[in-house]
Amino acid sequence: MPELPEVQNFVNALNKSYAGLKIKEIQFHRENLRYPFQKKELFKIFSQGNFFQRCYREGKQMVLETSQGSVHVSLGMSGSFKPILSKSLEKHQHVSLYFENGEGLAYVDPRRFGFWIIKQEIDSETSSCDPLNKNELEILFLSEEVMQKRVTVKDLLMDQKIIGGIGNIYAVEALFHAKISPLKLCYEVSLQKWKDLAQVIPQILEQAIHLGGSSISTYRSLNGNKGSFQDVHQVYGRESQACLKNDCKGTIKRIVQKGRSTWFCSLCQKN
Repeated sequence: MPELPEVQNFVNALNKSYAGLKIKEIQFHRENLRYPFQKKELFKIFSQGNFFQRCYREGKQMVLETSQGSVHVSLGMSGSFKPILSKSLEKHQHVSLYFENGEGLAYVDPRRFGFWIIKQEIDSETSSCDPLNKNELEILFLSEEVMQKRVTVKDLLMDQKIIGGIGNIYAVEALFHAKISPLKLCYEVSLQKWKDLAQVIPQILEQAIHLGGSSISTYRSLNGNKGSFQDVHQVYGRESQACLKNDCKGTIKRIVQKGRSTWFCSLCQKN
């Protein structure tokens, strides 16, 4: 599933290539993805003559904004955007957006877990913390509410209602860099470790954005390129391999937490 860096890369690419273009038409090639398309409203937002103004991210979702409204787009498990280079539909191409300059943008989603939902005015601001903002993270982590929680710190990081954008890859990588066990409960984490975590999360996410995200399965950028952050994963997918820290003799272990794999160092991240 695309996480914050992968979503942010699509946001950056769509803004660079399409922001400011005048829309010609939008086409839907099926009736639904995860939810039915709100076609009446979507046709209005993407009607001929409207401008594609910008794209931005809220958590792990994208928002496409035109001169007549905005739409939340979730990439789900396998969604992506691609330039339209042919009159023939690509396999799993479910939405086509055409511009008056002749360019086109396709939404492709093999597993169809994504969605396009009209953004309402009342939800114009997301209430979750932005994990790219160190100050916001530190305020959140040092709050009495978080420091007294009896859930694991990994569960907290992946709660999209609290922090918007961190998924499994970046949660385990951040905990490794901060030397925090993914099994540790929030109320057991020291003040300094919370500060360390607030420092490393934005650093890891910014590095991942710079490297184009993690292509561990189907993810590709707008132009079809793989990301390369998977080449610098420290724990994700490295079960039974040696810890990459120079001063550590530990090995990477894999456990399952709430149905998701978790990787961590047996020494660096002791309970």
